[in-house]
Amino acid sequence: MFIKEYQIKVILPDEIFSKYKMGTIAYLDIEATGFDLEYDKIVLISLGYYLSEGEFKIVQYFAESPSEEVNILKEFTKAMGKFKRWCSYNGTAFDEPFIIRKMYRYNFGYRLPRDHMDLYKFIRPFHKRMGIKSCSLKSVEQFIGIKRKDEINGAKWVELYNEYLLKHDEKLKEILMLHNYEDVVNLPEIFKVVNVIDNDLDLLRKEKLAKKQMSLMKNNINTKQPLKTVSGRL
Repeated sequence: MFIKEYQIKVILPDEIFSKYKMGTIAYLDIEATGFDLEYDKIVLISLGYYLSEGEFKIVQYFAESPSEEVNILKEFTKAMGKFKRWCSYNGTAFDEPFIIRKMYRYNFGYRLPRDHMDLYKFIRPFHKRMGIKSCSLKSVEQFIGIKRKDEINGAKWVELYNEYLLKHDEKLKEILMLHNYEDVVNLPEIFKVVNVIDNDLDLLRKEKLAKKQMSLMKNNINTKQPLKTVSGRL
């Protein structure tokens, strides 16, 4: 097991930092050897949090072999225990079920906080109207001007990890850890998009109207008016 710590500046407008109480949130991302909750292993966890406004710390827990999954999870839960809120990007679909399953498997007493801010779920209904190319993390990062050093995707990550297991090449380890590091260090910046959505009443009104129209269609309600004229007042 390899653990690496970083302390860097991640500065956001005070309005955003205070509004979302960002100093109380754990920013989290994992990497696994695949998508099978039973068979595949969690082999890298990055945990970020604010020490104070502007001062951000990241701790990475890297399994130098899949058998070290239990070790990195133990260390992660020690650090995570002080948080009651956490943030991810599409963690509801990937990180959360993986971690829950592993906690059960290893009979850990720890449970993830219920207060989970999945930024993907929040942004997804609005990204097209905002002009964001897709709802992938990299597309949202590009939209707000973030330029990553990391150039690999999830599938390539697994391929390189398997190569690392054969070669134990330190350069490969750096590439693997950089990908996960950037996934976490950029999460606070994504709150800029969340804040735009929160403050754009017209955007919220259009989304509510779209949901109302979909509900009418799903329930096969016959109206004399075209759906586009159904009121969307908040």
